[in-house]
Amino acid sequence: MTYTILPCRSISLGLTLLFGCILLGLLTSLPAAAQDENVTCVGASMGSYAELGFCLPPQVVVEPESVEEVNYTSGREVRASMLLNGSRVSLHLLYPCQAPQTLLEPEALKSLIGNYDPALMQANYSDSLLSISGLPAIWGQLANQKIIAAYQPTNQTPALIVMDVGMNEDTMASFLQYLQITAEEGSSPLMPGYCPDTTATSAEVKPADVEPAKVNAENNTAVSSYVAGQTGVAEVKKDIMSARDKMAADREAAMAMMKKAKERNR
Repeated sequence: MTYTILPCRSISLGLTLLFGCILLGLLTSLPAAAQDENVTCVGASMGSYAELGFCLPPQVVVEPESVEEVNYTSGREVRASMLLNGSRVSLHLLYPCQAPQTLLEPEALKSLIGNYDPALMQANYSDSLLSISGLPAIWGQLANQKIIAAYQPTNQTPALIVMDVGMNEDTMASFLQYLQITAEEGSSPLMPGYCPDTTATSAEVKPADVEPAKVNAENNTAVSSYVAGQTGVAEVKKDIMSARDKMAADREAAMAMMKKAKERNR
């Protein structure tokens, strides 16, 4: 079985947000994108903290801006920003002093990002969840200006995505559908002494009904089966079609919800 690397675009380098053609290793985690000629996939580096991958319609112009480390009340973050056809999207990797140890339920995740920025507690959250990298993501709209989404690429490092509400729905949905954040293990902007000394353990949270490993197994069956070599080619092709159908359904649902949110605020 082979994967095709999609055409690469020349993108100017930002100061520290480095873009390039997406790596094969990352592309194999996006089985639908590997077979979709209607998107172009790009990889980016958030310094030593994470690697990014995402796919967009070919006509979308990506302009990288910057990556920076920023303090907040209960931790630190690594923030990257870029423009997609002039509309800004920012990615926030959160490193709380008391990091979660499990996949959070939606209300617990809302509380965590609310501790990061209290203004986010005022967001109008959807009752429906999105799927980002096969993991559940909460999403909503803030002050008729921003679309936000949050999920956990790893249990300990939640991610917040903030997008201009005026961004084209197709661009927005593609970005979220194909977004892949791979946090570097053991890398953290929390310098010694930044967090207060305490013997208290991280606040206990009720785990979601589906554990991260199970979510990934269900939504990325084609990749896990291929790597493990547990099924034949016919079964892998069947799994790929199933994964593509699931991702396409998620994308259509996301576009519909975003369009509806915009219409309510016109």
